[in-house]
Amino acid sequence: MLPSQGGGDVGVVAAVRIPAKADRLAYWLKDIVAFRKAIDIGLSRRISATPVIGDFADLAFDADELAKVRACRPGNCDLLLGDAAIQRFQTDVDWNAPDAGARANRLLRELILGHAQAYLKGGDRALGAVHDAKTPRLRADEFQQILRQSQGLYDVAPALTAYLAQFPVALLPQSEQFLYWGKGGAGPDASISLHQLVLYQPAGGDVFVVDKQLYASRYVDAALTVVSLASAPNGDGFYAIVGARGRSTSLTGMVARVLRGKVESAARETAEMYLNWIKASMSL
Repeated sequence: MLPSQGGGDVGVVAAVRIPAKADRLAYWLKDIVAFRKAIDIGLSRRISATPVIGDFADLAFDADELAKVRACRPGNCDLLLGDAAIQRFQTDVDWNAPDAGARANRLLRELILGHAQAYLKGGDRALGAVHDAKTPRLRADEFQQILRQSQGLYDVAPALTAYLAQFPVALLPQSEQFLYWGKGGAGPDASISLHQLVLYQPAGGDVFVVDKQLYASRYVDAALTVVSLASAPNGDGFYAIVGARGRSTSLTGMVARVLRGKVESAARETAEMYLNWIKASMSL
């Protein structure tokens, strides 16, 4: 586990040596739809360079999420929504109509499309705030807190770190990026999320694959996963080093101590399982 500066932060780092070529894993991770399907973490779709509503055609709430969004009010919501989104679900959807679910899902797609368009134009600050508790929280502030704790990333890849912090103003040569959405889990554990994936291959350096969470409908206010692919010293394969950090207000306060222990244990186990699965797949 990585050290953290606050009770709502969790971080983990893990590494494994893989007897294969790093480029193979880099391009596999870039095919995020196939990768998430292979490791069984839910549905996902890559978003067009210029996002359109059709990119979200099969994104939908499940029954549990529909019940929760129907009950949402500013400052009292089981989903991570901003005030404007909460208001639209209350005014644009007639929850007593037979097609209330279909209307809510159309609005969901419009809202996630709006997040994607806003981020590509204005970066983190354009993503607005979450208001599921008493005090609204700016998504940009939550992500900047994660970056401030990721000193190792600043040290090994300062240009990449600046790009993540200042997108879309900052430029990052020898890189490519795209957005994708995902939906993982089922029932009460389901979460709808929006991500930016960045593949950075500086000449003569390590390869980095970065997954930056821009939005999640539950639990996690901000998250960042960085996979660094470094050549083994003797040229036999490479090391895959995975670092991940996340922030959640659910982990703060006295009541959350037991939950935090469970989350940290799950993070360690997930990182180990993730890398063991990659190693087994890459060694075939």
